Amino acid sequence: MSENGRYKKIAESIRDWGRDCWCEPGKDNSCNKRFDWQLGELPQGYDHKYIYSHVGYNLKVTDMQAALGVSQLQKVATFVEKRRSNWNKINELIRSDSFLMDRLEPVEATKGTNPSWFGFPIYVKNGINRNAVVRKLEGRKIGTRLLFAGNLIKQPAYLGVDYKVVGDLNNTDNIMSNLFWIGVHPNLTDEMIHYMISNLKEILKEY
Repeated sequence: MSENGRYKKIAESIRDWGRDCWCEPGKDNSCNKRFDWQLGELPQGYDHKYIYSHVGYNLKVTDMQAALGVSQLQKVATFVEKRRSNWNKINELIRSDSFLMDRLEPVEATKGTNPSWFGFPIYVKNGINRNAVVRKLEGRKIGTRLLFAGNLIKQPAYLGVDYKVVGDLNNTDNIMSNLFWIGVHPNLTDEMIHYMISNLKEILKEY
């Protein structure tokens, strides 16, 4: 890689929250080893899209994107309603299935809140390997995401950095190792939702 190319990669990482991943927007697994990295003190196989090698910023929005965002505000109520509806459908499908509930723990909204859900967060439990599950879901064209950075102090960007830790961070370690989410996008149909859950159940049957 040329000197300019090396600096370009670093600058783009700092622009995009400090991510180590170099996939273009809308692309996944350009390195063909998305779930095979071992960086920092993160678990083996931690999703490369959520590994951070620098302390960065969210500097991606352009004027054009901002203008589009303003126009989308006219549709926001519909988007929020559909996301909540899709979240409720997924929640009902999982919670009504004793097999799934023995292996998964869906995240609930904080009492007294009514979120516009970004996704459907799920914990795996009883010895289920989260990384194996998401790898197989991705192989079946079902998009997954981790809950962003997990335990920040185990990210490569924070190795050798002075910081103060309060508490044991057990919850953040649990999120880092056992939680993922599937989508609730407004364009998801009932057929797509049933496809996600039926495939998730098939994968879990291997355990």
